[in-house]
Amino acid sequence: MTEHNGSCCFTGHRVIPTAHIQPLYEKLLESVEVARRNGFRDFYTGGAVGFDRLAASAVLEVKEKYGDIRLHLLLPCLGQEEKWSLEEQDAFHHECERADEVQYLALTYYDGCMRARNQALVDVADMCFAYVTNPRSGAGQTMRMAKEKGITVLNLADLI
Repeated sequence: MTEHNGSCCFTGHRVIPTAHIQPLYEKLLESVEVARRNGFRDFYTGGAVGFDRLAASAVLEVKEKYGDIRLHLLLPCLGQEEKWSLEEQDAFHHECERADEVQYLALTYYDGCMRARNQALVDVADMCFAYVTNPRSGAGQTMRMAKEKGITVLNLADLI
């Protein structure tokens, strides 16, 4: 197979039922591995807690194993983590240090910056991995954007 250096994005909920976390992480690892084998090299997350954090961890684990993929963080604004717990902030900063690229789309929060981040994720992607159980959420909206773009969307919530 010819390598096409495709890009994958991730979208999902911030709150994940405890019983879903481990099986979801295993599905993420498997999905990143399969995408890598199929030529995908760039993986984009939005840097939020919950699904984004799990996705970034999976990408970093696969990257440690093979070294030929990249993690990109497309963040809505500087300081998005300021209201998170100290533990979540520490995990976020560690993730930023390990990412290949950290890009802020705005200097400060504004109404609509999360939607702009979600659109930016879809814009760079050739494929989307999702964890959507509530289609009326921001993650659900992002999944619809990806489908409207015509790229493959795999909702991992359907596999757990």
